Amino acid sequence: MSTWGWRSHFYSLVPLGWALQAAGHEVRVASHPSMAATISAAGLAAVPLGADVDFAEAFAGRIGTVAPLAGSAPAGAVVPAITADGGVVRFADAVLDDLVSFGRSWRPDLVLWEPFNLAAPVAAAALGVPGVLNLWGPDSSTTLRLDPDQVVGPLAARFGLRAADVPLDGVLTLDPVPPPMQVPTARPGRPVRFVPYNGPAVVPDWLRRPAGRPRVCVTAGTMMAAAGLHDRFDLGGVIRAVAGLDVEVVVVVEPRQHEGLGPLPARVRLVDGPLAVRLVLPTCAALVQQGGAGTTMTALAYGVPQLVLPQVSDQHFNAERLAATGAGTSLTAEQATADAVRELVGELVGDGPRRRAATSMRDRVHAMPAPADLVPALAALARGGPI
Repeated sequence: MSTWGWRSHFYSLVPLGWALQAAGHEVRVASHPSMAATISAAGLAAVPLGADVDFAEAFAGRIGTVAPLAGSAPAGAVVPAITADGGVVRFADAVLDDLVSFGRSWRPDLVLWEPFNLAAPVAAAALGVPGVLNLWGPDSSTTLRLDPDQVVGPLAARFGLRAADVPLDGVLTLDPVPPPMQVPTARPGRPVRFVPYNGPAVVPDWLRRPAGRPRVCVTAGTMMAAAGLHDRFDLGGVIRAVAGLDVEVVVVVEPRQHEGLGPLPARVRLVDGPLAVRLVLPTCAALVQQGGAGTTMTALAYGVPQLVLPQVSDQHFNAERLAATGAGTSLTAEQATADAVRELVGELVGDGPRRRAATSMRDRVHAMPAPADLVPALAALARGGPI
């Protein structure tokens, strides 16, 4: 397995890594040195390679660039997306040579990766082994403008390959997103159940007891804080708006975001320790979040209706796909007044159509094959068998 230097992207690979490991297969997860602790904490063997790249610096001025594309592409598509001088290529460049070198010594039979990881498909092609792309959410590749010759070509050329020799989708794509959440034009894939994993966590005493009133989780995910964009909107104001309802509010945000929240009402529980949203959401009546794929899919798996307040890039895309299911809704930065947030969260907490849609989507997620069910097919592929 190979993952680039962002932990929420790695999290999407973890259940599949567990399944392969439990079936007796050797699993190694190669990534940048800064990812080693995150990988090993998940119970998988980390292989630190190459150099670290500063996420905020690599994507400065790019993450927040959002605009509709022409034609049928959804509003909120990323512009620019992946360019030869962009952060995605910088992450690939920093690890690629060491990744191929490790592959030549360890000799894997299969390489698995997640979207935006360009080093892994190049390495798989250079090693001559089949590759598998594991999607983490709705397939945003339909919105990306990527020139393979300019973006992949220089990376592939290091090993005597052309961009055309490097299938970015691998020979197989694993898709955890059921319709209608998935894009109708998504690349063909084999379904796999989304199993939530958001990092190691400890269950606190208060979470072991039933909530006294409906519980609403508010989270901002991980990307905004890491990219230095956590002050892009008034998260504290959103929390105070939700607390105006007769609910218990649980706030799960990065510690660096605490200071900017301002004074919070007594019924707001600000989580200080490591608490993964997968532990909180089963107890929640609603979720307010910014639209990261991992958080969105975790709520979908637990049947929790969502209000998305998208700020950047794929958050807008994920919000649109969620709205297509009926299991949630969204507000733009301009629309997200305290009254609007309070009104929509009040609707989500009730027993209305969005809750019924969320329950339906939960059932669709659970009906998909578990990661363990795909292990025989992946093992056959590694042995050179058909897809």
